[in-house]
Amino acid sequence: MTMQRMIFCLLAVLGVGLLLTMTPFSHAQILFEDDFEGGELDTSKWNPKAEWQIIEPDGGPQSLGNGILDFNAGEANISLKNDFKDFVYEADFRAMNDGKITGFVFRAQDTANNFYMHQISADGSGHTPNNMRWHWKVGGGWNVEPIPFLNGEKVLPEVWYHARFVVEEFTFQSYVLETAEFEKNPRTAKMRQIGDWTDKGENFREGAIGFRASGGEHMQFDNVFVYEIGSDPYAVESAGKLAVTWGRLKATQ
Repeated sequence: MTMQRMIFCLLAVLGVGLLLTMTPFSHAQILFEDDFEGGELDTSKWNPKAEWQIIEPDGGPQSLGNGILDFNAGEANISLKNDFKDFVYEADFRAMNDGKITGFVFRAQDTANNFYMHQISADGSGHTPNNMRWHWKVGGGWNVEPIPFLNGEKVLPEVWYHARFVVEEFTFQSYVLETAEFEKNPRTAKMRQIGDWTDKGENFREGAIGFRASGGEHMQFDNVFVYEIGSDPYAVESAGKLAVTWGRLKATQ
């Protein structure tokens, strides 16, 4: 190889390296997050609902840290941010034996009368077990359409799962994976789709997110994360106990 050829190859390699160095990573457009590590409800993010308690987890995945959200009554409670339109809504959840059901709130206009509320009904629940129970409450009146989990999937009570809801226009897609499996590498974890539903009435185009339980429906949540569709939140450094998962992820890349 001539000297000129060697110099050309070296410059080509250096150029590629410089290009890779300068290429920006795709950062997520994070809209909301809470890991409940403060010991009490963050009033800059949520209403201070009396029924919502921050407690220490009794074991479980490392990513739960020192605080989780626990409640079994109180109906809906929602975020102060109330302009979520199209988004991905993720959270760790556990349906406790008292009720064996969870309640995720979407695009809420208020806490009493107007919102979507979709329940993941676990195995053994008294409300259509192993069903996605798609709810919409309009003017104070409930509507519900229970649909069995896709592909015969099951969700067990007393087990921590990671949920992902993709909300676009008036269509909702729901996914789950056991949290311990998800946190090994959230960027490559294969989420299992358990439901798909479209609101033909097109009731609410934007609003707040949150959770809901009626009396006796005991449930727990953690690591709430809302971000724009198409972005990658796991490529971003995050604060609090979420950094445990993201830090481990970065170490494996």
